[in-house]
Amino acid sequence: MTRIRDQHIRGSIAFGAACDAALSVVLTSRITGAGDRSLLLLSILAAAVAALGLIAYGAALNDLLDRRRDAVMSGSSVAAEHATGPNVIIVVGALLLATFAAMTLGRDATYVALVLATLLLFHNAVARFIPAIGLVVPGAVLAGIMLVPDWRMPMPAAVWLAMTIVVLASVVVHVLADKRPVLSRRAVPVVVLGWAVVSVVTLGLRTGIGAQPWPEQSTFSTLLWPLGAVLGLGLVLRWKVATAGSRRQAAAKIIRYVALWQPIIAAAWCASIGAWMPAVVFVVLGVVGLLVVGGYRELAGMSGPAARWR
Repeated sequence: MTRIRDQHIRGSIAFGAACDAALSVVLTSRITGAGDRSLLLLSILAAAVAALGLIAYGAALNDLLDRRRDAVMSGSSVAAEHATGPNVIIVVGALLLATFAAMTLGRDATYVALVLATLLLFHNAVARFIPAIGLVVPGAVLAGIMLVPDWRMPMPAAVWLAMTIVVLASVVVHVLADKRPVLSRRAVPVVVLGWAVVSVVTLGLRTGIGAQPWPEQSTFSTLLWPLGAVLGLGLVLRWKVATAGSRRQAAAKIIRYVALWQPIIAAAWCASIGAWMPAVVFVVLGVVGLLVVGGYRELAGMSGPAARWR
């Protein structure tokens, strides 16, 4: 199975996940009206650090398993030792960082983080070799990251939208990049079923405890802001894919800009509930991310090598 190996893309994914985790805290605090400003900032920081730790854990675990497999196939025990040593430290350190950050958010947050770590282990060891399952796992992981601060968060539609975008992007990237194993026609219904299961779980968590799945003070017109942001993302992706030099470059751009667009969608959710200050902060983060990460990668891509794949 091919796998992209680009540090800029990994950085973009971590950046987007941290913004989504921060959005979850902001929405919960704004809608419920709980917590003072100092605690809110601490919760946002803890949620973002937990997200970064989990993403780093998953990426390092992926590298660890791949390098170990390559070293074993080469028949060199010395190569295997050098290939796994640093990655083991990163895997353990990132997991500990995510766990400690989640602990500051409460016992439930720690449990959710550990469940996500287990899901990432399953994905890297098994699911990524089965497209019908592996294409849904990234969306489930992002949904879980947003639920680490509070799995009962009052706006599960924001979690569902982020999860859906990631699943769709994963499918498109898998096809564009010509990853192996290929996504067969028989696997497509399994992907749709997996997405539906994650959707039911995400949207049904609050109803399972007798709570409303939609804030009472909000209306369905609240969705207009985030849907507008998603439309903007679609236009950007269409432009980037049309100007890409190859299908693999187009796939890399999709991953990068979907991740970098998350703060823009977060700003739209904040604006939809009248949280204008957080909306401005997310817009600034989004612009900085697009200019710094996206702009640097675009310039580097003019003269540097294309993204590497396994």
